[in-house]
Amino acid sequence: MAYTQDQLTTLETAYSQGITSMQHNGRRVEYRSLEEMKRLIDSMRSELGVSTSRSSRSRVINVLGGKGL
Repeated sequence: MAYTQDQLTTLETAYSQGITSMQHNGRRVEYRSLEEMKRLIDSMRSELGVSTSRSSRSRVINVLGGKGL
C-alpha cells in the first residue's frame, strides 16, 4: 500500500497522544493497541524512507584533572 507523509504524521500524532481511534478522510479507524499502531508507523516510515530512529547520539567526555604538580 502506498502511504503518504500526511498519513504518517496523522498516525504519529494520534500515537503520541495515546489515541487508538480516529477519523481520517471520512473513515473511522480503530487500532487494537498502541503496539499495533507502532508497527504500522514503523512500516510506513520504512516505505516512505523516513528514519525510524529519532534519538540523537550522546557523547561522553571524561575530564581528568589534577593539581598540576
